[in-house]
Amino acid sequence: MPGASREDSVIQTLKELGFTVGEGKAYVALLKNHPATGYEVSAQSGVPRSAIYNVLRRLESLGLVNSVHAKPARYVPLEPDRLTELLETRFSSTVENLKDSLTALSARTSPSTTWTVQGYQAMLDQARNVVDSARRSVYASIWEREALALKDSLVAALDRDVEVVLFSFTALQECMGRVLSYNIEQDDLARYWKHKIILIGDHKEAIIGGADDVPENRAVMTTESSLIEIAISNLVLDVTLYGERTETDVHDIVTGLSMHMAPIDDLLDGSTNG
Repeated sequence: MPGASREDSVIQTLKELGFTVGEGKAYVALLKNHPATGYEVSAQSGVPRSAIYNVLRRLESLGLVNSVHAKPARYVPLEPDRLTELLETRFSSTVENLKDSLTALSARTSPSTTWTVQGYQAMLDQARNVVDSARRSVYASIWEREALALKDSLVAALDRDVEVVLFSFTALQECMGRVLSYNIEQDDLARYWKHKIILIGDHKEAIIGGADDVPENRAVMTTESSLIEIAISNLVLDVTLYGERTETDVHDIVTGLSMHMAPIDDLLDGSTNG
């Protein structure tokens, strides 16, 4: 049932934000019917009567529930808009405090510039963070499935006037940036190749590696300049071959990708002239 799945999704999200399943169930039950007594919340949520009052007191202490009558106590939920504002404020403050503490700790050690990302979802999260952090450019070699998973971040980057260029052997939606695609069916390509990803943000950080939807998937997240140059060289080759095969002018893309690399053509001309 659509309603049930939506409720389950809300409860799961609240759980991921640090609430118990019982707290999530009680809050959802109150959203659907309030004001309500503890007995009524227990009956509607499935939280046992022996636990419901502790759950409601916990929600009240966190500001998610309010008691509006004394005898018997009846409860009302914080409105959804106010709840999300409260959580955004609370978690942004927590994250900022964590960032300050981590920065202070990391100052005592040499920062790691390359690390392995294990798991498909972890890879997508890192890729999404690269796109969200970009201020000038995002270049990627990507498959349709992963591009769709990153679509919201890619569109938001375009809205920030970030240059987004996506190369793919599979079909991609044009709304996600400048697309160079051979439009091969994803399932057809998957018979020969595993999913892979190269994604570079602002020529400063990149995620490179597998993009198979399995827990064992491995990719590398790096800010190491030499590895980023290798990733760029791979993309330049793909884009150049695409231009030749489709008779498409990709000079500006290759120039943008290569802007921080050694000007080989100029150096060759100089050595010839010398």
